[in-house]
Amino acid sequence: MDNVSEVVLLLRNQADLGLTIQNGDRSAVATEQELEATRWRFFAHAQALNSVLQTARALRRTPDSVSVRGVTGFR
Repeated sequence: MDNVSEVVLLLRNQADLGLTIQNGDRSAVATEQELEATRWRFFAHAQALNSVLQTARALRRTPDSVSVRGVTGFR
């Protein structure tokens, strides 16, 4: 469950970072570095990431909008 919680937070953070880059924020280089670090964290929790993505697909929602409760209740 802790891994699922971290993955859900990482997905939300990834979405926010992507928007920051798209909006042309002046700190884009630092944001891109943080985004890269976020991606590496997904590798540490591959199974939890898979669960979140499968839940999002089944619920027809974006992965960053899935809740921890939704993932754990869906399994």
